[in-house]
Amino acid sequence: MAIYKNNVPGTIDSLKNYISANVGALGFSISAEEEDEGIVGNTKYYIAGFERFGYISQNRVSLNITLLEYDGGVKVIATSLGGSAGAIFKINTWSEENFLNDFADLIESYKKEET
Repeated sequence: MAIYKNNVPGTIDSLKNYISANVGALGFSISAEEEDEGIVGNTKYYIAGFERFGYISQNRVSLNITLLEYDGGVKVIATSLGGSAGAIFKINTWSEENFLNDFADLIESYKKEET
């Protein structure tokens, strides 16, 4: 498992729209699996899960994102799972790391556009 955290300017709606419009750049085999959004107290949230095929690992890799809106921006938390081999020890986590790094690049592009 790999994790990415960042704070970005803007709103959940603007970031969610940016991700939706550009998620195809993360790989031709990417698919949106599930999503949920709502408000708890004063906090707006968006949760989504994506999958893509990992060529090195020869299996599906998932990317789970959570967006939390606060005064002044959005907290981004993303984890990638799967794609490794080994029954006891994790071997070959490249697919997880690559998926997460590609998503991190997408968020950095968003940040540049928002500032």
